[in-house]
Amino acid sequence: MSVLVIDTDVASAILRGRVPGPLEARLAGQTLAVTFVTVGELTKWTLVRSWGSHRLVVLNHFLPPG
Repeated sequence: MSVLVIDTDVASAILRGRVPGPLEARLAGQTLAVTFVTVGELTKWTLVRSWGSHRLVVLNHFLPPG
């Protein structure tokens, strides 16, 4: 198993449950990592798009503690 750094678009697709089949196959079995920039963009989206509490919980489970 290896670490795979994903960008904001891929993280967003995962959070929305809309990962295309070929990408899903590529991600399978990988340890996923996101950059600080992706964490910042996702956090900004929660404010700009007025995410509800359910989506915030999903994001908090998706992102690593820290």
